[in-house]
Amino acid sequence: MPAVDPDHWLYRLSPTDWLKAAEVELARASEALVKKSHRAGLTGARRAAGMALNAVLAVALDDSYGRSYMDHLKALAVDKSATPSVHEAARALLSAPLDAGLVQLGPGSTELADHANTVLDHARGLVAHTAQA
Repeated sequence: MPAVDPDHWLYRLSPTDWLKAAEVELARASEALVKKSHRAGLTGARRAAGMALNAVLAVALDDSYGRSYMDHLKALAVDKSATPSVHEAARALLSAPLDAGLVQLGPGSTELADHANTVLDHARGLVAHTAQA
């Protein structure tokens, strides 16, 4: 695993720090979704998932995952080594419209944050497995 390099897009954080950043972003996304700020919540959920995948890529770079969070999600959606639930989570984050459409009564749904959390759990497992190897 390369050393932390503040000037490199991927190695500017360690895998552990990418996971921590993803957790912070996921908390913000969840809060935004509960407050019915759909666009901010979706964007945060996608960012959280992408940051989690950066942790994996920092351990084992895979060029097919690209550089952007959306590229990461597109690759994860078809990655044969991921489970169907992880594929579903990535696809849900990719396909969710930025405009929520109908206004809901009561607290907003955190389903998008749940999908990002599925990706984060997947990334945690891969990083932990690689650290043990």
